Amino acid sequence: MFSKRKNLALFFLVFSFFPSLSFAVSYEEAYELEKLSPVFAIPLYEEVVRSSGIGDFRKTASSRLYFLYEKFNKYIPAIQYQTRAGSLKNKKGEWSSLVKTLSDGLGVTPFSLLAVINSCSKETPVWEAPEPTVHPETGELIQPIPPDPYRVLSKKENHSLIRLCYSLKMKQRDFEGWDNVFFYLFSKDVLTRDEALPLWVGSSLQSGKGTPYRRVFFSGRFKELSNESKSDLLFLYAKFLRHNGKFESSTRYFLTSGTYASSKRGKWETAKNLLIMDRKKEACTMIGDSFNAGDESEILMKKICQSSNWDWIQTYLPALKILMRENPDPVFAYALEGGGREAIDLFLKQVGSKTNDKDDDSEEDSESTDILNKLIPSENRNKFPFWDARDKEADLVVPDRAKYLCKVIRRPFFGTPSIQPQFCKEVSPGSLETLLSIVAEEEEEASFAFADPAYLPLSVKWIWKNGSESESNGESALAKVLGPSSEPGPWNLEYIVYRKVLNRAYAEIRIKDKYFVVSVKPSYVIWNKN
Repeated sequence: MFSKRKNLALFFLVFSFFPSLSFAVSYEEAYELEKLSPVFAIPLYEEVVRSSGIGDFRKTASSRLYFLYEKFNKYIPAIQYQTRAGSLKNKKGEWSSLVKTLSDGLGVTPFSLLAVINSCSKETPVWEAPEPTVHPETGELIQPIPPDPYRVLSKKENHSLIRLCYSLKMKQRDFEGWDNVFFYLFSKDVLTRDEALPLWVGSSLQSGKGTPYRRVFFSGRFKELSNESKSDLLFLYAKFLRHNGKFESSTRYFLTSGTYASSKRGKWETAKNLLIMDRKKEACTMIGDSFNAGDESEILMKKICQSSNWDWIQTYLPALKILMRENPDPVFAYALEGGGREAIDLFLKQVGSKTNDKDDDSEEDSESTDILNKLIPSENRNKFPFWDARDKEADLVVPDRAKYLCKVIRRPFFGTPSIQPQFCKEVSPGSLETLLSIVAEEEEEASFAFADPAYLPLSVKWIWKNGSESESNGESALAKVLGPSSEPGPWNLEYIVYRKVLNRAYAEIRIKDKYFVVSVKPSYVIWNKN
């Protein structure tokens, strides 16, 4: 049996809820759902522990909850539970299996792991080092030691714990505390710029502080970004677009992020977007191998794809309502509302869109110029971000029978578009600028494809004219850089996209499994017939 003190531990594992999805949960509901799908019983048991009075149900719920934390490798809440329950070590003084497994996996000591979990789970005030003191006997200067998490995260051997601290801060919404930690670590050169930029963008996305688009834009201009950081930046920008209801644009950036790195992550997030857009068939063909096997949204997505009816959903609804208010996800919204506009509205309501996606290449903004100069010094910047090729010329090579440029209303990803004659306009060879001026529509975003006289879509090739990306960045041509213009082509042109909100034209191009959406200058792209 668990003591009162142990049971109260779970209070600290439940975070703020949206009132629109508040409701009561019983132990019986949690127990019934555990028999059907144990991982979905976790939020119900958490709710029981949070809301119940002192009694047997609460004690039993606590016991079941900890068992499920262990079973599904939910390390952080399980370790937080053990910390408050006083069970981090057994009677022999050995660390619990959870602590040992996680610390070994991160390559850190259990003491460092626990120090970060405990300190980053609390508010973190800014730390300014006081003046050194003098040792009364030796006369030596004693340098002040910062408190945790500053102290433990400053050590080289604990580098892998920085992202853990970031996750904890975002979860508890201590954005100011994260900024304090972030800028301290960056000022001490603990974080490289390549590592720092995705964290800077990520905190902006979740806190609403700063402009995510602008932070992504400037971060993308850093010359020395690794492919992993490029992937992270595009992934974060895709999430920002999703939170603002721009699912088509978001999907393109998720796909591009997966080309640089973390391909499974990109495919799964793409599938989520397609699902909430009521494109279940496309979504289910996209998911492929598992990305995060214990993730509730992934488990639910697989069940949706495997089921031919919705009879099973009723039992899951209480858990989904809790999950949706704690961690809004397109899959949860789709399951709760059965798709349609209602699912999109629920998702957007829960994420709470606060920012606008507008073009701003200027550095004069609400962001501190001093911070930008520290994160991305002028000498380390490219003219454009790594996905932007407005300074490059290209040829569009189309078949002789090309006659129309058509707006595609419901476009598939990596599939043949369905073209309707009323959305096509006859075009002659020229620049992309001329073509878009003919078909420009009074809407925020549109995708275009070429068609023949029978309104059948055509395969069009894209060829870069002015050298590779590595050469334009002043790097050795031998240093192969993964990017949209690192290979001249020919690339397959999927669509031309015009985004009115940014006044930008984009090309979706692909060679085999390499996919990019790249900003282009329309007057630099010339249409040539075979």
